[in-house]
Amino acid sequence: MAIQYHFTVANDAIDVKPGKHASPNITISMKENDYLDMINGKLNGQMAFMTGKLKIAGDMGLALKMQGLFKTGGGGPAATSVQQVMDGMAQNFNASAAKGMNATYQFDLTD
Repeated sequence: MAIQYHFTVANDAIDVKPGKHASPNITISMKENDYLDMINGKLNGQMAFMTGKLKIAGDMGLALKMQGLFKTGGGGPAATSVQQVMDGMAQNFNASAAKGMNATYQFDLTD
């Protein structure tokens, strides 16, 4: 079963929604378990990309900016579901890193 969600960054704010966006600027595709490992710091994003675990279509510059858009975990519990990640995005959003951005990130995650 595939999980799809997207978030839009505009006016220094983030809007996270389930489902597919009609015209994202970037689409990130990977297995759900690999995604959670990456979010939890167990899988390096660059290594995931180099080994084919992470696929990116669209604006590569946005991929490089994504890490700065979120505050890194302060030793809290690891995310165990994609829904948990989505639910925490707004509170972990780093608005200062999003200055001047207007972009939509699409995530397509598979089992």
